[in-house]
This record gives sequence, C-alpha cells and structure tokens, in this order.
Amino acid sequence: MGAGRAPPPRRRRVHRRSSTHRRGAARTVRSARRDEPRPRFTRGRHGERPCLADREGDASRPVGLPRPQPIWVRLRSPSSGRRTRTGSQPAAYSRTAGLLPSTRTAHAAGSGLAVPEVFSRVPICYQCNIETIIGPEDPIIWPAYSEQLDFELEAGFFISRSGRNISVEEAPSYIAGVTIFNDVSARDIQFYEMSMNIGPSKGKGFCTAMGPCVLTMDALDEYALQCTARVNGEVWVQSDTSGRRYSFAEVLAWASFSEPIFAGEFLAVGTVGGGCGLELDRWIKPDDIVELEVSGLGVLRNPVGAKEEVPPAAGLTSYTSAPWAGH
Repeated sequence: MGAGRAPPPRRRRVHRRSSTHRRGAARTVRSARRDEPRPRFTRGRHGERPCLADREGDASRPVGLPRPQPIWVRLRSPSSGRRTRTGSQPAAYSRTAGLLPSTRTAHAAGSGLAVPEVFSRVPICYQCNIETIIGPEDPIIWPAYSEQLDFELEAGFFISRSGRNISVEEAPSYIAGVTIFNDVSARDIQFYEMSMNIGPSKGKGFCTAMGPCVLTMDALDEYALQCTARVNGEVWVQSDTSGRRYSFAEVLAWASFSEPIFAGEFLAVGTVGGGCGLELDRWIKPDDIVELEVSGLGVLRNPVGAKEEVPPAAGLTSYTSAPWAGH
C-alpha cells in the first residue's frame, strides 16, 4: 500500500438467523428477492448535523433530512416489511439518541428493586453515549473500572423524520424500523454511582451493541416479539415483549415532549422481563459469546472482550472498585 493511502474500509459480516415470527411478517420478509439491492444504514452528516444515511455503492444520502419520503418508500416497497442490513458502521445516531430503561415492572422486581411511582406515569429515560456503539460480531468492551459486566436484551426503533411534541397518534408515522439492542452494563459501578441519584454514567457509557438488521413496523407486532438470550450456546433467557407498560408510540411521544428528536435517532424500549444477568444472578465472563435473538430481527452476536488494560496513572487513586451489585 502506498505511503499516505488510507486502508480500505472494513466490511463487517452480517450475521443472520431464521427466527420464528408472525406468519404475515414471515411472508413479507421472505418475499424480498435475494438479488434485489438492499439499502444499508451508515453514519452520515447533513451539513453540520449527524444523521442516518442510506448507503448505495460509494454514495450515501441522508435519511429524513431534508426529504425522507422517497428513501423510506423504497425501503418499504415493493416488499413491505423486508429486513435491511446495517452498514459498515453499526448505525447512525443524532446527538440525542435516547434509551429507555425497562418498560416492564418485572425487570425492576427481578433485580430486587422497588418499582417507583413515577414509572406508572412516564417512561423514564437516559441518553446513551453515541460514540461507543458497536455492531454484530464486535467484541464487547470490558472497562477497567468494573468487575461485573452484564447484557440487557432489548428492542428499539429508529426515527425516520424530525419532530417535536409528537402525539401518540402521530408517532407511528415517525418510526422507521426496529432492531435488537444490547444495553451493556457495568453493574457494580452503575449502582455505586447511581446511589448519588444521578447517572448512569460509567455504568453504561463504555459500550452498547445493536443489529444485525432493521425490520419495518408493518411486519411485526411489538407486543408479540419472542426474545432469547444465549451465552456460549446455552439459553439463559426466554421472554417476550407482551405486558410492556408503554408502547413504541408512547415512548416516542414522551421523548419528543418539549424537545426535538431528529431523523436517525434511536430509542430503545427497555429490557424484557428476565432479560439480563442481574435478574438471574448469572454473570458473563471474558471470551463468552453473547447472542440476543428477537423474532423477525435475527441474532445480535458479540464476543465478550478481556478486561481493558490501562496505564497505571489512569483513573483516580481514590477509586479502586465498586461494591458487588445484585443478589
């Protein structure tokens, strides 16, 4: 390779697996022709604003900025509801990508926590670190400050166009499609820092995984998604999305209440019941393989990396470790 020439972009293999899902959705997914060009999502910018881009060959076009309709019409037809591969980057996010903690009371109960009264009124949320997102097959980062790493089995959706104060009735028209989300968590420091009634910060901001494909809303039932988590091939979790407190539309309506959302943002809708090691009191280890499967959305597969080695002067001398969280 000549001096000064950048290496070619790395292409990430997209892992696919057949999943059991609604009969109508299965027909629409399988009706897509194998030789039909399929658009991919990648990071992009429109002016100074980051956005979700539709990549075709060497060119990419912003989705939702400023004219989303031609792009999303093509994504949804002629095979309505077909799956769309994620691109060479795991996904694109705008600066305010939102993330909703559990929308099921079972998640709080299983972790030994009381369900706050506020949860019956609003889908409480936090904003994740958009620069630490990884895709399928990428190793999960194990931060040096934690001894207790965990996965969270979730689904979530992309926003197709910008808006503000979106009603529950209008919200479905803003949802582009759904994918799998692994809200990786460092449980010990997460609970330690949140004892100050702030955060999560270090407990969540180091790594999050998502993929492998996007399925449009017309091809799924958001309350009937079958969810499975496997570690090294062993089933740890079998759950579903029934019984959630808030719908996708309600989550979006609350996220846009008195603040803007932008095309390309992603909102996760919370861990399914029993969908993390904390609830099971089982913990992943370096070199484990974590597979999260959601019906119709494929399998998000990631190896667990070794604990990060850092320089001796990294961090603060006042911090050595956090108390063990959980049972």
